[in-house]
Amino acid sequence: MKKILIIDDDPLVLKSLRKLLEKEKYFVETAKSAKEALEKIKNSNFNLIICDIRMPEMNGIEFTEELKKEKDIPIIFITGYFSEDGPIKAEKLGVKDYILKPFDIDKLLEAIKRII
Repeated sequence: MKKILIIDDDPLVLKSLRKLLEKEKYFVETAKSAKEALEKIKNSNFNLIICDIRMPEMNGIEFTEELKKEKDIPIIFITGYFSEDGPIKAEKLGVKDYILKPFDIDKLLEAIKRII
């Protein structure tokens, strides 16, 4: 079973994505912050990370930079805020996809299947 970590500071996003992905037969863990996610990653192997970009303390870009020092896990960014340089920064970091909220569920599932 493929294992996915979802990182978002919005509990509703965590809950709805977990429900959706578990229905698709993925094993899902969630983290409310990038720091919590980094702790979970130390103790577990994930096939994919779905990460919000704008979060308090450590944003998705900073999280990805930190993660890449230790592990190479595919990442999909989700964000409710479009910025010109966001997708460019994401691409430079090797992020596999960049999806704007509210996202199309089929597009997200398609991206997940393509990546893992």
